[in-house]
Amino acid sequence: MPEIDLIQDVLYEPIYPYHWLYDNLPLQNILTRIELVNFQVDINADILRNSTGTAGSLDNRLNQSLEDSGALKPVAVDESLHNIAFHTDGSDGISTTYVRMLESERDKLAFIDPQANQLDIEIESISTTELLETGTARFRHSDTVTFTLDAPDIIKAHTVFPPAAAHQHFYDLEPAHLTPSSPDYQHYKTTAAGTAFMSDTLRVYVNGIRLSDTEAVYVYDGSEGPDGTWILTSISSTSPAAGTFILNRALNSSDVIRIDFDQSLAP
Repeated sequence: MPEIDLIQDVLYEPIYPYHWLYDNLPLQNILTRIELVNFQVDINADILRNSTGTAGSLDNRLNQSLEDSGALKPVAVDESLHNIAFHTDGSDGISTTYVRMLESERDKLAFIDPQANQLDIEIESISTTELLETGTARFRHSDTVTFTLDAPDIIKAHTVFPPAAAHQHFYDLEPAHLTPSSPDYQHYKTTAAGTAFMSDTLRVYVNGIRLSDTEAVYVYDGSEGPDGTWILTSISSTSPAAGTFILNRALNSSDVIRIDFDQSLAP
């Protein structure tokens, strides 16, 4: 704004043939108004000057983001780093909540089928039933089952024969006396070498009747036959590692004893 104060006032001077004090009052009011206008214009000029920033002029600055119609320039929006990282979580105040996501979270969503629904896995064991509603269900290899994944969504279970289960069957063998030189017909071993057997695999038969290690059963006397005397007989103890077993009573030489057992072949 030009400095209006530098322009000479149009007032009556004392040398003029007028009563200059009174006649100048209207003109002084005009000058006062002009000064007020000048002050306000200076204020507005400072505001506009500060608004130009580093663009040189306010016009240059506005042209960076606005079209001639006043609409936003799309290129100006793109240049303002308009991406999700510059937004904050919030709500529309009604029912919808807006949440930002990391790129890794969006990548996970890409793997979800549009029609995917909740998946619960129920696992039934011998004594209980477990329901997996959250978390991760993990398939682990065991001695007898292994898993393979046929991409992208097929899991195959393969049964295998574990080395620990490898064994050999022996049937209808005549056991050896624990002391062959003086047999007592009560203490026996599986073979002359005392072959070890797997626990719970020894089966002992006397005169065709299988014995039990939990309850005695009646076995007829071999010298008399089925029409003769029947005697309670059982297995009183076994030593699988030593390959030996003991009966609750002594047999006689006429009784026929046979055994079956399994030998472990595990390394």
